[in-house]
Amino acid sequence: MMNKRIYFLGIPFFALSLWAQEPLEAGLTEQVEAIAASIKEHPQTAAEGFDNLLKGKNKKNVSLLVAIGDAYLTAGNIQEAGRYAQRAADVDNKAPQVYLLQGDIALAENDPGTACGNYEQAILFDEDCKEAYYKYAHAYAGVNPQLSVDMLLKLKARFPEELQTDRELANVYYQMGDYSRAKTAFDTFMQAGKPEVQDYGRYAMLLYLNKDYRESMDMVEKGLSMDAQYHLLKRLKMYDLYELKAYEEALKASQEFLDQKEGSFVYLDYVYQGRICEALKQTEPAVAAFKQALAADTQGEHPEIWKEMSGAYESAQNYPQAVEAFQHYADCLNGKMEVSDLFLLGRLYYLSASATEDMAQKTAALTKADEIFAQVAQRVPTNYLGNFWRARVNSLLDPETSQGLAKPYYEAALALLSQQPQASQSLMIECESYLGYYYFLQKDYEQSKEHWRNILKLDPEHAAAKQALEGMK
Repeated sequence: MMNKRIYFLGIPFFALSLWAQEPLEAGLTEQVEAIAASIKEHPQTAAEGFDNLLKGKNKKNVSLLVAIGDAYLTAGNIQEAGRYAQRAADVDNKAPQVYLLQGDIALAENDPGTACGNYEQAILFDEDCKEAYYKYAHAYAGVNPQLSVDMLLKLKARFPEELQTDRELANVYYQMGDYSRAKTAFDTFMQAGKPEVQDYGRYAMLLYLNKDYRESMDMVEKGLSMDAQYHLLKRLKMYDLYELKAYEEALKASQEFLDQKEGSFVYLDYVYQGRICEALKQTEPAVAAFKQALAADTQGEHPEIWKEMSGAYESAQNYPQAVEAFQHYADCLNGKMEVSDLFLLGRLYYLSASATEDMAQKTAALTKADEIFAQVAQRVPTNYLGNFWRARVNSLLDPETSQGLAKPYYEAALALLSQQPQASQSLMIECESYLGYYYFLQKDYEQSKEHWRNILKLDPEHAAAKQALEGMK
């Protein structure tokens, strides 16, 4: 199964601008913003403007110093941001907003440990500084998400009514891969908060990952009623409809989504389109979609796309193409294929051989199938499948049973099946039938009778066994 996490659904941590620092007077805020606009193109002018702003009674205004530091940090001038953070600390080294700024600077320098140390200092001096809790959680979300969860739970305990905390917890749980807890946290927010369209997108995604496709679809529809062009929701509509087996609707949704001129698309979008077309027996469009998925997988990280393409060809009984696509998948894995996939490849070679009248192609496919099933038997010697399918392959290689090529493999498969109390009777009958017929051709009638009698023990009304025994009286 393909991995369906952050790389295609893109859930960013909520913007920290949602939690403002202790506000400046409106007039000072406007002046800081006006001067900040010139930082990049006219740094000297900006520096002079800030100096003038800090004269007189504003000289020791901590909030103003921090706001200027923030402006420099936003403009990418970490050095100047640090200088103003230090000036603010010199005025009041217990002001939480000073440590918030210092934490932001450390985070900009890719030092989450130092950043979180500063956020903890902000909480130490003001336990109600919600912004510090959130910034701490943000900084550690991709580094040590459990620490993010712990901090958010502290905030939730202090402010039980803070619904945004539930939304943040949902994001961190998601990054941890704990989709169940993420859903629970989002449930609380969605029921009591005021969700926006992006919240419906995130919540629908979590429901999708939890395989709650019907609920996810409900959230998709609510979100699209707010913004009919919301990219994530249009994507999830296609995914959910496919999973709900509403294939005609899913096809329409996929066309509407992938026909958009704006918006980014990922390999899984085309995989889903391929699956939808395959479910509707539209083989050519399905294969075309899987080829687009391969093109979108620029790093070649998802060779299983070849396997899905093979499935589309197999559904259309185009076994040679199915073999070719599956062989691409096998080659990508470079000999590290699971035994279940190895078995599927051997089965495709067998089906390809069964579907052709060209003897050279048939023999080549059967020879390859025999090699693969031999590997299956070697890798899982206690499982009957490898030997059983080698028997079928060799039976096709020896259609008149003149050489008895399938005999040792049917015997080996039968020995393993006989040890399984719940073994399939039809498989055991197939083994016994071949052996009964083989010994009949060899004129070893007693051995032949024994195998036909064994069949009647499994199925007392088996017509072929009765007829064979009757003929050998």
